[in-house]
Amino acid sequence: MNDPNSGFAYAKVSGGTSITLVTDRTTYLKRVIVPGTYVGTLALYDSATLAGTTAGNNFATLGLPALNHPRHIDFDVRLRNGLVYDATGTPLVTLVYN
Repeated sequence: MNDPNSGFAYAKVSGGTSITLVTDRTTYLKRVIVPGTYVGTLALYDSATLAGTTAGNNFATLGLPALNHPRHIDFDVRLRNGLVYDATGTPLVTLVYN
């Protein structure tokens, strides 16, 4: 259940501070896999550009402390413009999308 599903693409988020464009087209975010604990924040945006990280495009912000938490979070959401993430701290997650 914690591996990317067959037929889906995935992007790994690992540590540091970064704003990264995953895809610039309509996409479907299936799941966010959290394999362990981390301290940081992961903000997800419905945007086709890195400049699109505004509050109006933000659809989820995960602020997970160094505590036990779910192994994955199912989103099952269609994004109209694309997928951008903004990571701070030491997040270690996998985004599963199509």
